[in-house]
Amino acid sequence: MNKHERLKKMIKGNRKWLLVRLGFAIPIGVLLFFFLQTETHALLYGSLMIASLFAYGVMIVRESRFMSSFTERVRAKRIIHIQYIFDFMMVVFICLFFPLLLKLETISWVPYFVFSLTALALVLVERLLDEKVKLIDPEQPTRRDVKRESF
Repeated sequence: MNKHERLKKMIKGNRKWLLVRLGFAIPIGVLLFFFLQTETHALLYGSLMIASLFAYGVMIVRESRFMSSFTERVRAKRIIHIQYIFDFMMVVFICLFFPLLLKLETISWVPYFVFSLTALALVLVERLLDEKVKLIDPEQPTRRDVKRESF
């Protein structure tokens, strides 16, 4: 299968995964809001958020298997899985560690500084991993290709 055929199938599958991601993003966002707004039920909302993140992690594993199924090269598959792990870790950071830093009322600029550095690192690592996938399997579309063609 050539790069164009792979890209078409990835885009078609990506639409399904986008709806699933939205299905997780909206409830997690609402739980995050409630977690930050309450003092009395923080444990309840935090627990529900952790359970939702666990389910989201299972979905991420399935999505990474789908996206890596288009290449036969083991190293490319590993790198694709690592990309999805980094995405998941960013979501965990946004949903757990960043709100905890805000709730602990540390120095006001520290959470934003840490968040900004983490987001920048994620972007740089994603580009680096995309380039590695391109070197290992030139016929494998990168995540940037899929994102660019999907919208």
